[in-house]
Amino acid sequence: RVVLSWPMLKTWHIDAASPAQSLRADCVALLLDAPHDAQPAAKMLAFLNGVVQVDYLSLVEYVHSNASGPAAPELVEGHASERVQNVTAECFVHYRRFFWREDQATRIAQHLGQGKAPVTALHFKAGDIHVPSWRTEIYERAHLADRLSFLYSPLPQRTFGINLYRGNAVGGFRTREIDALLAVAPLLRQTHRGALCSAARLGCDLGQRIAQAQAALARRAPELSVRERDVCARVACGISGDGIAADLDVAPSTVATLRKRAYAKLAARGLGTGRLRLAELAR
Repeated sequence: RVVLSWPMLKTWHIDAASPAQSLRADCVALLLDAPHDAQPAAKMLAFLNGVVQVDYLSLVEYVHSNASGPAAPELVEGHASERVQNVTAECFVHYRRFFWREDQATRIAQHLGQGKAPVTALHFKAGDIHVPSWRTEIYERAHLADRLSFLYSPLPQRTFGINLYRGNAVGGFRTREIDALLAVAPLLRQTHRGALCSAARLGCDLGQRIAQAQAALARRAPELSVRERDVCARVACGISGDGIAADLDVAPSTVATLRKRAYAKLAARGLGTGRLRLAELAR
C-alpha cells in the first residue's frame, strides 16, 4: 500500500487484499452472491457493515475525457443501511449538477489506466471540502461526516468509484476503520468486476431490456420525444454515452444533448434523473 499526498486529502494505491484480514463467513457469502444480483452494490454495502459501520454506498461511473472534455459521472447504484434514510440519489443529482468538477475523485478517475493500480482510495472529511456550497448543500444538509472512495478502471476509458459515507450520528471513519476498509477494497473491486462480467453474459437480452425500458418510459414519461426516450432507455440499461452513440449511430455530443433535454423535462415533473432513477422509472 502506497500513501500519496494531496492538499488536505489522503489517497492510497492498493495492490492486494490484506492477508491478515479475517472475515466472517456470512459476510463473504454476500460478496459471492453479489455478481449475480440485480443490484450488486447493495450486497457490497451489507458486506461492508460486517467489517465497519458504513451508512451509505454509491457506485459511480466515470467516462474518460474526450475532445469535448470529461463527461459528468453517472450514478449506477445508491444504497443506505437500514439505520438511515437513503438520500444518495437526491445528493447525487445536486452533486452532478454543481460540484463534480471540483471533486478530486473526478481528477483521479480521468487519469487511471486500465490494469494499473488496481484500487486508488481517497478519503476526506466534510471540513476538508474547499467549496463552501458543496460542503453546506450536501454534506451539512444530509448530515454526512466524511467519504472514503475506491476507484478503479476495469474497462478502457471507464473508471468506477465505490463511495462510502458515514453520518454525523456515528462520526467519521477512524484510522483503524479506514485500515480495515482499505484491506477489503480489492475484494470489492473483484466483486464489481464479476458483476460487470455477469452483465456482459446477459448482453444477449439487452435488446429486449431496451425495448421494455422504452415502453415503460412511453407510459410514464410521455413528454419525452422518441429520440430522448431512446437515449434514456439505454441509460437505464447501463449503456455508456459512447455506447449509446454507437448504438444509435449519432455523435456522442448528440447523446449528451438529448440526455440533457430529457433530464430537464423529468426534473420539471419532479422526477429524479441519472441512471439509478431512470432504471426505476423504466421498470
